[in-house]
Amino acid sequence: KRQQDSIIKDFDPSKSENFARQQQSLKDRHRAAFSLLSDTVRCESSPLEVLNMYAAKTKAVAKTEYIEAGSDKIFRCKISFSNLLLTIEGKGEGNTKKQSQHQAAASILIQMRERGR
Repeated sequence: KRQQDSIIKDFDPSKSENFARQQQSLKDRHRAAFSLLSDTVRCESSPLEVLNMYAAKTKAVAKTEYIEAGSDKIFRCKISFSNLLLTIEGKGEGNTKKQSQHQAAASILIQMRERGR
């Protein structure tokens, strides 16, 4: 029992060989999916679709944190994109829920393109 406790206590996933392989695999998936971000026309016309495709190809999570309408009847949306390497948040606003989601997704795509991921 003490030996098990010692192993558990000393375990650090960042030192694990498996963790290093997971990170490299994730970087390779990002490199392969980067072509989606290069298609700026598609990113501008349907950013939410591109973000969801990118998330699927890289095994990441794109999650809508909230969509709310303010007293000014403007919808506000926050979407987060996360995986082992990074977390990016995008915010958007618009006259409809869809407009606010698209603006938030476009914000994330722009940030990822700038990071060169």
